[in-house]
Amino acid sequence: MAEELRVLRQAQSPRTSPLAPALGEGKRFVCLCEDVTDLDVETAIAEGYESPELLKRYSTISMGPCQGKMCGMNTLHLCARARGLAVAGRTTARPPVTPLSLGVLAGQHLEPVQLSPVHPWHLDHGARMMGAGLWLRPEHYGDAAAEVQAVRQRVGLIDVSTLGKLQFTGPGAPALLERLYVNQWRRLGVGRVRYGVMCNDEGVVIDDGVGARLGEEEWYMTTTSSGAAAVFELIQWWMQAGWGKGVHATDLTEAFAAFNLAGPQSRALLQQLTSLDLGNEVFPYMHARQALVAGVPCRLMRLGFTGELSYEIHCPSGYGLHLWEALMEAGAQFGISPFGVEAQRVLRLEKAHIIIGQDTDALADAFSAGLDGLVKMDKPDFLGKRSLMRVTSAGGPQQRLAGFKMAQPGVVPEEGLQIVERRQGKLEIIGWITSSRFSPTLGETIGLCWLPAGLAERSGAEFSIFREGALLGARVHHGVFYDPQGDRVRG
Repeated sequence: MAEELRVLRQAQSPRTSPLAPALGEGKRFVCLCEDVTDLDVETAIAEGYESPELLKRYSTISMGPCQGKMCGMNTLHLCARARGLAVAGRTTARPPVTPLSLGVLAGQHLEPVQLSPVHPWHLDHGARMMGAGLWLRPEHYGDAAAEVQAVRQRVGLIDVSTLGKLQFTGPGAPALLERLYVNQWRRLGVGRVRYGVMCNDEGVVIDDGVGARLGEEEWYMTTTSSGAAAVFELIQWWMQAGWGKGVHATDLTEAFAAFNLAGPQSRALLQQLTSLDLGNEVFPYMHARQALVAGVPCRLMRLGFTGELSYEIHCPSGYGLHLWEALMEAGAQFGISPFGVEAQRVLRLEKAHIIIGQDTDALADAFSAGLDGLVKMDKPDFLGKRSLMRVTSAGGPQQRLAGFKMAQPGVVPEEGLQIVERRQGKLEIIGWITSSRFSPTLGETIGLCWLPAGLAERSGAEFSIFREGALLGARVHHGVFYDPQGDRVRG
């Protein structure tokens, strides 16, 4: 501001230039970028915005792409004339008219990074780290296939502290969750856990997770690792719009560490560290409990994302490393193995569990993603309901997410490859691969892909994947690939 006041000082200067008279009787534009006329400038000054800085912000003059390069001098002349001052020089035009030097753009590229409380332990034990949103997570500890076998045959432990963790308290929590998620929450009993899916206004799936009702007015929800901040922001927006009456929402993502203990020996291992009865009758599948584990107050949820008997253990972050080491020490006699994201992706794919953002995109609605059973259209209202009604009225989705198996069990197509069909002598794209892995448990390649609805609905139907000029054969598979009855998660 000091510079702009200086150029309007009363003292004459050798650089002062006279104001050229404007000809014509129509509108006389001073700023072509923002459509500001000389009359607009005079009106703004008459209303008290006589400082160039105030004049700029009031009239939006020089705030367009040229940043005052074309209109700056004329503006100063008009302002000076209205105030009876002289013009001395002009202010400096900013980018993009005046380009930046490479020196300004150079420097170290910095991005925020989030680390779990167990991060040093992972590094000390040879973990290969990978990015998951802003988090660094272990991709594997040297042999992902061996980690898969450890979970299937013995017991494994994975750090899932990166999950979003949201707490809702108050009598209005059930009503809020009913509107935010496509499925039911109001009738969920205390101590129960439920899988939930969230859509946006367009009916597109944007997040999923599990929710536990810890008390009559206390709910604990998890989100995807990369979606926690965006989901909490969306929830806050709707709460301020009137949906949050009687609810207090808290983001506990960084306040809590979380681990998933999975495998047939997980119950025997965990029982050594807690006095809580973990028996199947007392603590069944899809239930939650609160207990001390290795002396640490924890929230336990019995889940089945890996397809095995498993317990998700949440504790205050300050106790995270202590609890992790206690679990690893107690698990030594059971052959415990830490496992990373790669093994988890294989394990979840064997159960045909989807990953939001990988198996879905910005056009994937809940019906096309195969989540029909969760969508409760009989609820009065929820995010995306009207859009999903239009999908139904239009005859259903045109594309569907489906499982597949490769005709050649050892061939693993890369994710993102196109699925094609020959029409009139030409190959046309009809779908694409979203997830693909070789399953060491099943001894064959399995995956998920998007196909035309008619093809996806035919179990065993064959299709072709285009890969480097060749066609790979595959066939549609309905349901899960491993333990279709779900006996192992309920054991």
